[in-house]
Amino acid sequence: MFEIGDYVAHYKEGVCEVTAVGKLDISCSDKKKKYYTLKPLYDAGGTLYTPVDNEKNQIRKIITEEDAHALIGDMPNVDTLWVPDEKRREALYKEALLKNECREWIAIIKTSYLRKMKRLASGKKAINVDDKYLNIAEFFLYGELAVALGMPKEKVKSYIVEHIGS
Repeated sequence: MFEIGDYVAHYKEGVCEVTAVGKLDISCSDKKKKYYTLKPLYDAGGTLYTPVDNEKNQIRKIITEEDAHALIGDMPNVDTLWVPDEKRREALYKEALLKNECREWIAIIKTSYLRKMKRLASGKKAINVDDKYLNIAEFFLYGELAVALGMPKEKVKSYIVEHIGS
């Protein structure tokens, strides 16, 4: 169970802070259940509610600083999601996002980025689907790494580039 003040990774909103735990006085909520009230860290206007006994695993504890360093060092070893069929690739991107795991986000980033560079090098345009999922995966990954490493989110990408494989 999470406590007030804990940071969690939400499968659709990224890093959130638990701001309350308890029953909700909202008409659509189950009055017998306890809920986490979550405030997305990188969205000033949103509030989420998810049952404490959520079986869908919509939230999880964020990674530790030690895990973040290990993950960054292991990024070159994360496999891409190569699939020749465009529609199947988008489905794979969606599946990977729903797993709510850093390694899956890295796989999306690597796949999307490499495809984009290959297309641009051959004189073709980037594909919108790749750009869309690249941006989503970066949002989730950089947000979680920022909290784990205690740094501003906008500095995470350069930190990764500086430390990758070292």
